[in-house]
Amino acid sequence: MSSFKKRVQTSQTKLPQGTRLSPYNGQLLISTGVPSLDDILGGGIPIGSVLLIKEDRHTEYAKLLLKYFLVQGIVSENHVLFSTLEEEDSKNFMMGLPWLVNENDDNNDDDENITPESEEKMIIAWRYKGLKKFESSVKNKSNIQNKILNDTIGTKSQQNIEKPFCSTFDLTKSIPQNIILENKLMTLINLSEKNDEIIENFNPYNTLLNTIRKVIEENHFSSLSKPSLNVERNVLRIGIHSIASPSWQSKSSHDLFVFLHTLRGLLRFSFGAAVITIPAYLYTSSSSETSSFVRRIEHMCDAVVEVESFAGSPANTNAIYSATYHGLFHVHKLPTLNSLVPSSAKLSVLSGGGGNNLGFKLRRKKFTIETFHLPPEGGINERRVSEKDQTNKSKKKDDKNKNKSGIGVSGSGCGTIPGRKVDPYDF
Repeated sequence: MSSFKKRVQTSQTKLPQGTRLSPYNGQLLISTGVPSLDDILGGGIPIGSVLLIKEDRHTEYAKLLLKYFLVQGIVSENHVLFSTLEEEDSKNFMMGLPWLVNENDDNNDDDENITPESEEKMIIAWRYKGLKKFESSVKNKSNIQNKILNDTIGTKSQQNIEKPFCSTFDLTKSIPQNIILENKLMTLINLSEKNDEIIENFNPYNTLLNTIRKVIEENHFSSLSKPSLNVERNVLRIGIHSIASPSWQSKSSHDLFVFLHTLRGLLRFSFGAAVITIPAYLYTSSSSETSSFVRRIEHMCDAVVEVESFAGSPANTNAIYSATYHGLFHVHKLPTLNSLVPSSAKLSVLSGGGGNNLGFKLRRKKFTIETFHLPPEGGINERRVSEKDQTNKSKKKDDKNKNKSGIGVSGSGCGTIPGRKVDPYDF
């Protein structure tokens, strides 16, 4: 009997919905819902990691980024777990999520509707005319997939449609209420209701941690356990709003360190990722100093970003660039799972290996992060020219008019006669 065996093509493992592999290290990624933030992180949030967003003192941009992350999980049919201890209820928070953009909707904002005909054409060297226009941001994809999802979401035919990695959302639209009420892949934890009960030694961190551990075990998100044959792998998205705020009423800061350390250990062996916002400004003595408490929290997370708006700074509000950007976007830490160097150092377009400054814009319909550029001196529509250059320009213009009228300029060339046309062969 021959010892040779026929090579049979093995079936490739199907990836969970709304995920893709990183081309840098093969790490499984999920989207934040913001294409520009995915680019900064190296393609998305790695499975098994924790992203920390430091909130701004005067605005709620960090809350908006958390909403993008959660609504992207709903569109991708991932399991969404959300918890907060703020005044707003978890259910009301989810009702305020944005929704998909249709194909027929105009997703362009006011600053993007400017046509080239309306702008003054700039004369540049011929060799640069064929080059591609410089883009300071990452553009969203077409809205065709969004229209298909809008038409089929909540129906049985949606199961056969492949979910996009990152969808396009419209901030002027709200998520339909039936999607929140009828969604079975959602866990809302209202810690405020449990906190109102008279319970001795109530610890919100332990209560939240026990609920997360229970969801991971019951829905087979752990990578250590094999799911049944008929069940496909899914991804758990965990969103926590304003952790360590005064509403949590923790007796000791050690409870938060234990929570983050345990959560990170759970996610390392699970198909899940977490996005947490924290009011870090409550623990800083000044704008330039970062307390040791916040530094320890950053050390326990895989990625740390900060949103700093111009709203609370009079110097930045009156600056020229405040008309273009609404604030600065700081990247303090990037995920380095399965690698020594962050994947964004090789793959990111916006960050440029960490050397570019980043700013963000909040338009009527979308939130974008772009490479921060200072506008031209004097504004876009005004060009400042020195008095010396202006006089030289007018002098050349007068000489040109004299040549056209036939009046020669008294020169020292051989054969030049005053009052006659200038001979081109004079030297």
